[in-house]
Amino acid sequence: MKRVVAVAVVSLLSSAARANPFELFGYTPRAIGMGEAMTGVADDLAASFYNPAGLIGHKKAEFGLGFADTISQLHIDRANNSASAPLSSQVENSPRFELGIIFPLGGELLKDRVVIGIGGGHPVGSLIRVQTVDQSHPQFYMYQSKAQRFALNTAIAIRIMNGLSIGGGVQITAEQIGSVDFKLDVASRTFKARDITVNLNTVPTPTAGILIEPTDSIKLGLSWRRESRLYYTQPTNIDLGDIGALKLDVQGLAQYWPDVFSAGISIKPTRRVLIAAQVDYLRWSKSPNDQVSVKVTPSGTVLAGLGLDALLGFSSQDARPGFSDILEPHLGVEYMATDLLTLRAGAWVRPPVTPDQNGTTNYLDNFTEAVSGGLSFRFTDPLRVFTDPVTLDLAGQFIFANERSDRKAQLANPSGSASWGGMLYNFSAMLRYLY
Repeated sequence: MKRVVAVAVVSLLSSAARANPFELFGYTPRAIGMGEAMTGVADDLAASFYNPAGLIGHKKAEFGLGFADTISQLHIDRANNSASAPLSSQVENSPRFELGIIFPLGGELLKDRVVIGIGGGHPVGSLIRVQTVDQSHPQFYMYQSKAQRFALNTAIAIRIMNGLSIGGGVQITAEQIGSVDFKLDVASRTFKARDITVNLNTVPTPTAGILIEPTDSIKLGLSWRRESRLYYTQPTNIDLGDIGALKLDVQGLAQYWPDVFSAGISIKPTRRVLIAAQVDYLRWSKSPNDQVSVKVTPSGTVLAGLGLDALLGFSSQDARPGFSDILEPHLGVEYMATDLLTLRAGAWVRPPVTPDQNGTTNYLDNFTEAVSGGLSFRFTDPLRVFTDPVTLDLAGQFIFANERSDRKAQLANPSGSASWGGMLYNFSAMLRYLY
């Protein structure tokens, strides 16, 4: 009977990660090259993610198709590397395709007043990969499977009056709702029924933004992205006939990222220079525990009479992780060297969200800085497929996770003290076409 419970639990555990690749590494080469300081920048494919109101600057339809990848060089060095110590999680590379569309509406009423935008990313391989790592295993909280998921943002921008635009949109997240019903004939050790139902439902998560343009050279932006999470539940009923029944409640939250409030400004001191700055406030203190919640409830007179209801009944009890809210500043510069070539540079800083890991948990995070650069080059399509010039955007980003260490207060902790840090390399390329 214990084996039945164990197999059912292991087979039904959903896994957890915490975000989409846009939050971690940026969306579009232009945004990455400018340090993701895009909340106060209009007229860009990335606006569907960073600030929906920024779509309003577009006068023509635009289409973009790109590819991005992130290569990890992070490391975890532990005092206890024995075979009995929990394994450290590995941060995998994150290749992904990206798509962006902007479509201004026409007509006397809507022209130059309403713009629609779509931004999407698809990992190479599976549509979504989520993974739960037990909290005792050393793991980089920010990067554990985060970029291995499909991402989609849709948005609409409306110009209220000259100098004031608003925007709203949704990020598409998901929830997994299922149920499992097993009916066993214990005497013959056979299954009399095996029914499984699983639904993967899409859930819209709202975003909103405001763009204020007091002059032609200054733009102010405010935006909000609501926390995103993937909820899953998988109740399992195991009918043991006359012996009784077992109910397994498996549920939890995955793919979590907190509320993000952003304020940004962009200034054009000259026609060829753009300077953008931004600060993000991330409410990590609201983070739920990402461990799978499991509850086993036995029932039936036979199980109760044998005292097995108390033996087999149990539930997981996990405390909140105690993360901290953070402020994340961004800075970007863009220089139009010629009408065909634009150069970019940017940087951002992110404080750690995890407290010192002196107990049994091993959620690892670092004080992190990033520097980036990029360029755009316009050229005529040599195949003449497109009648107007095509733009190639390129960007690269170096993410530095400063070395951090802990000293376990509990000497019996199986992982022991550790130090961790390293680098990640992120690059992105996209072809854009205005038509």
